[in-house]
Amino acid sequence: MNQPDNFPSLGSVRTGLGPESIDLDPAGRRGFVCCPRSNSVTFFNMDSLEAVGDVPVGKEPIALTYDRQSNRVFTTDARSATVTVIDADAMKPIKTIPVELYPAGATCYPQRRKIYVGNTGSGTVSIIDADTMDVVNTVPARRAAGSLAVDTIRDLVYCANFGDASVTIIDGATNEPLGEIAVDYAPCKIVVDGPRARAYVAGSLSSIVTIIDLEKRTAIGTIPVERAPVGMALGRGGDRIYAVNRGVGTVSVIDRESSKEWARVPVGCAPGDLSVDQATGTLYVSDAASNTVSVFQDRLDHRPKNLPRDTRHPLVGKPLPDFALPEATTGEERTKAEWQGKPYIINFFASW
Repeated sequence: MNQPDNFPSLGSVRTGLGPESIDLDPAGRRGFVCCPRSNSVTFFNMDSLEAVGDVPVGKEPIALTYDRQSNRVFTTDARSATVTVIDADAMKPIKTIPVELYPAGATCYPQRRKIYVGNTGSGTVSIIDADTMDVVNTVPARRAAGSLAVDTIRDLVYCANFGDASVTIIDGATNEPLGEIAVDYAPCKIVVDGPRARAYVAGSLSSIVTIIDLEKRTAIGTIPVERAPVGMALGRGGDRIYAVNRGVGTVSVIDRESSKEWARVPVGCAPGDLSVDQATGTLYVSDAASNTVSVFQDRLDHRPKNLPRDTRHPLVGKPLPDFALPEATTGEERTKAEWQGKPYIINFFASW
């Protein structure tokens, strides 16, 4: 796929192995990306696109979040069931915080001085004091709790539950769960546009982005994208929504007002996440199978003449047909109903 004219590539950054979650410090011109297969976080310069160091953390760091006030990076170390805290200037770990099973999502709520961690294996959310670096609460969510996003306007936090086709709502002040919003199955990433009362959820197995009305607390529509969207971010002013399509190595560029996919930008292999420099419109995309961060700019200022066509297979999003498969350990044949009834958690990131 050729690079679209309105999305020029600026190059790439070499990282550790299997880069996933990414965050930026635009003021300091630094980026941070988790590398689960090398158990490290790569720090890089946002302008020179050079890696400046790799910081060792726990086993299989999948998600991270940067707290600008404390100048610390918090990583979720899935197989260690810990959060590692890194001093971003010293580029050294300063604390390891035990959480619950298989933490795979993280976000920072600066105004509340809280870090939220989605514990996929426990179906819970750990809440960490960003200053003392201690767990202050653990909140029940639903099966395979993961990606989190903050709505400062309504003082709420949202957790996408990969195994439950739902989003849990958490009160930012009291830490109390307030119920769930139903979405399509396998929600992998959630982002919030608070001023417009909207949230967007990447449905990784149905290849759609679900639109949520935050006032009504209900899904109000979907946007088809390419195969297996797992990462998302909002563009400048919230006018663009970006979805990372892991299955085809592209980023979908979605116009917020029309809810239409306007373009697809090629990046590296098996991209997992992205972050946007809001000042320049530059996107940084982690490419898990390329061990790189792809960097490009969004210079599109109007609706393209030709929009991308829907390339999804007609069975995407449809119920599975009846089938039977043997268990790997016992060899016993199980039907579709039996497999669906088992509380399996899919390690979506490690499966590519």
